[in-house]
Amino acid sequence: MSKRFNVKLLKWVLVFIACIFVTNYFHSGKKINGVIWSDQEGYYIYLPAVFIHGGFENVPFINGCGIYETENGPRTFTKYTYGVALLESPFFLVAHAVAPLFGFERDGRSLPYIWSILLAAISYMLIGLWLLSRLLTELQFGKTITWLIPLGILLGTNLFYYTFREAGMSHVYSFFLFSVLLYASHRRSESPSLKWNLLTAVPLALIILIRPTNAIVLLIPMLWDATLSDIPKRTWAFITDLRWWIAFTVALLVLFAPQLAYWKHITGDFVFYSYGDEGFIYWNRPKMLHVLLSPQNGWLVYSPLAALGLVGIGVMLKEKATGWALPAILLTLATYVFGSWWAWWFGGAYGHRCFVDFLPLLAVPAAFAIKRLRTSPEWLQIGLAIFAIVAIFVNIRMSDFYHGMWDGPNWGWADYLEKLMGAFYL
Repeated sequence: MSKRFNVKLLKWVLVFIACIFVTNYFHSGKKINGVIWSDQEGYYIYLPAVFIHGGFENVPFINGCGIYETENGPRTFTKYTYGVALLESPFFLVAHAVAPLFGFERDGRSLPYIWSILLAAISYMLIGLWLLSRLLTELQFGKTITWLIPLGILLGTNLFYYTFREAGMSHVYSFFLFSVLLYASHRRSESPSLKWNLLTAVPLALIILIRPTNAIVLLIPMLWDATLSDIPKRTWAFITDLRWWIAFTVALLVLFAPQLAYWKHITGDFVFYSYGDEGFIYWNRPKMLHVLLSPQNGWLVYSPLAALGLVGIGVMLKEKATGWALPAILLTLATYVFGSWWAWWFGGAYGHRCFVDFLPLLAVPAAFAIKRLRTSPEWLQIGLAIFAIVAIFVNIRMSDFYHGMWDGPNWGWADYLEKLMGAFYL
């Protein structure tokens, strides 16, 4: 093991330890009990059901699940798929093994299990950022950019909140999977071997399992680094790549089989729409501007630093750099999908939480924007640096005191500005 590798590893270990202190701050005292609660409980419930209770009969829950009456009696039902639980499972199993050693109950809810979720979120977030750093390095951006962009994504967007405050939500796990898919697609474009076929197919299948509407990211391995003129040729080449489709089909079958079995066990049907009456009622009049700019969880309102990535897409286009089309197309499609959902603000959330999944797409465009900025007038560089520092400060402060839902029919700009003033202790 080289000295250089040792130093890099040590740096990431120190960052990991620092993240533990941050998450401990956000979950001190009784706040620790909010980890396995509401939607987070719905994602997690598969683990205690399978490994502790041996099934979904009489599995205790608080408010993240429901009861489904079957011919064989009531069953604990969650509308969420098991993808997040699958990614949490290595940490859960460690907690399950060590819990009695430290005097805790093996009930799936004691402190070791809670910390297994918190540590899972930190781990997947850091691996995702590391992969983005590797991607930027391989694309020959400088050392400063390769650490500045991942740091900005963490501290300047609601990835911070969904890592350190709501670690059991799906978003940090999808962020990790998107990062894997992005990096593997880059490597696959250079060497379409079995390894990189699998490392694009498996994360994509997991992404779809966790949130089926994210299936649009099939475009990542299809159109990585493509120009507009390349799209027809690249699309046809991808569609006819039999080896990749075999890998993807096998991954889908293997990963979806437990989910189909669960739905069959609970509802009697292998395929079941678990969201009931919720649906895409705005598909013909999507609330796209609301999704981006509304005080009610608007993405760029609560994560303004993300705009740097959007500016970067324009920089790539102006410089005729390949690869701008993929983030432009995908982010447009994602905004349309989110704006079509009945609750386009996606309920109680700090900022528009669904965009956390898509943040890896901004890494390369943001790197282009920073690279271009270095040749800009000094006043512009200073101005952007001040903006970034303020945006990061506000993001961390508002992530700290966010409690409850900053949304609803009566939530407007006056309410948002009141919270913003609170961020500055006013």
